[in-house]
Amino acid sequence: MTVEEAVAEADARIRRETRFAHTEHLVVVHGDRTVAAHAYGERALHEPGDVYSVTKSVLSTLIGCAVHDDRLHLDATVAALLGGAVPEAFREVSVRHLLTMTGGTDPSGPYDIDAVMALPAGWTNTLLTAPRLARPGTRFRYDNGAAHLLAACLQRALGEEDLEAYAVRRLFAPLGITRRHWPRDPEGVPYGFGHLRLAPPDLVALARLWLAAGVAPEGHRLFSAAYAAEATRAHTAGGPPEGVGYGYLWWVTELAGRPAYFAGGYAGQHVVVVPSLDLITVTTGAEAALRPGWRPALDLVPGIVAAAAGAAGSEVGKPL
Repeated sequence: MTVEEAVAEADARIRRETRFAHTEHLVVVHGDRTVAAHAYGERALHEPGDVYSVTKSVLSTLIGCAVHDDRLHLDATVAALLGGAVPEAFREVSVRHLLTMTGGTDPSGPYDIDAVMALPAGWTNTLLTAPRLARPGTRFRYDNGAAHLLAACLQRALGEEDLEAYAVRRLFAPLGITRRHWPRDPEGVPYGFGHLRLAPPDLVALARLWLAAGVAPEGHRLFSAAYAAEATRAHTAGGPPEGVGYGYLWWVTELAGRPAYFAGGYAGQHVVVVPSLDLITVTTGAEAALRPGWRPALDLVPGIVAAAAGAAGSEVGKPL
């Protein structure tokens, strides 16, 4: 099966099967070629939408930029960055621990991000009161609050420069991203955990940047190749919600036998990168259209990867 045939099959299933009915977009880029760019609902391809937890991988990208700019160090602690009376549970937690979600504190109950978002103020201070469940660096727990604390740490490390302004200067503008919306908490910190609004082509641009190990389209390096490699390798075996390994706010796995990594968000938001095949897939979904038994269009991506791998294999041994 060719890549085009595999993509056509995925497209047909999205249109036919009710479990994929919430899917808004399917974009497939193979090398320099856009194989497909489908919009299924009312949202046009270039219209920004909520990418949910894909925001975390955008934040990881900005952390890489700040490290490259020598404005942040991965072993800096939350206490050193946020200062003040950071509780004992967070004294040893570092930027690297937050990136890998191994901070060891409790992300449930009053520290669950939905509970924190209901507060009129003090989100960061509330998250800092979460009790310790494990020593930092020893156990993965998916933690939206940790991602928001990471955003607060980066905001503090940037000093006078606002985090979103830094994102525009160092990431969005170099990638040609002009339409976006990034909500902020009551203290003005952009959400680290979710709800950034971007369009599918913007997600493709983000994926291309990672495929290029931090080099933007105009040739400027935004973050180091070493950071790209560390961010996209599994530091732990991970766990729910995706059930695969975890890097620096990127999920790490294999698809059709090929190493891959992806950004994932609720309701079917996935940005998948398969470096060995120069392959990117972007799928999005509408939360309001979710039905019982729904599945993310990510389920269809392994078939596309397998076809691309087969095509790559067929090139081996061809006469010159």
